[in-house]
Amino acid sequence: MTLRPIVLVSFMALAACGGPDTPAVAVRPLDVQGAWVRPADSGLVSAAYLVIINRDTAPVTFIGAASPLAESVSLHETMEMGGMVHMMPLDSAQVIASNDSLVLAEGAKHLMMTGLRRRLAAGDSLPLMLSFAGNQTVVVSAAVRTP
Repeated sequence: MTLRPIVLVSFMALAACGGPDTPAVAVRPLDVQGAWVRPADSGLVSAAYLVIINRDTAPVTFIGAASPLAESVSLHETMEMGGMVHMMPLDSAQVIASNDSLVLAEGAKHLMMTGLRRRLAAGDSLPLMLSFAGNQTVVVSAAVRTP
C-alpha cells in the first residue's frame, strides 16, 4: 500500500483551508445572473434583462454594454407618464453599491439592442460584454427566450 494518495488528499485539504494571507473562499466581485433576451428578427431590436451583483467592498459603476451581434447596446428605462408607457435612454452611469445589485427587468431598466446582425430565436444565445469603470469587463451569454 502506498501513501501517495493519502498525502495528496491531505495536501489538498490543507491548501483549501488557506493560510494567514489566503482568503478561505474566493468570491468574484461582480456576478451576473438570469441573463436573457427576447427573440427578434435580423435588423430589428431586442431587449436584454439580467441582474448584476456587486460583491465587492466598494461601489462599482456600470458604464455600458456591447454585443458582436448588435450595432449598439444601450441602457433604457420603461416608465409610465400620464397613463402612457414610454421608454427612455439613460445617459448616466449606474453606480452599484457594495453588496447591492442592479436589476434590469421587463417594464424597468433594461438593455436595448438595435441593428441585430442575425435573427434571435428561442434557444439561441447572445453574447454581451458589460463594461464597468476602471476597465473592468464581464462577458455573459444571454439565453434567447420568449417572456
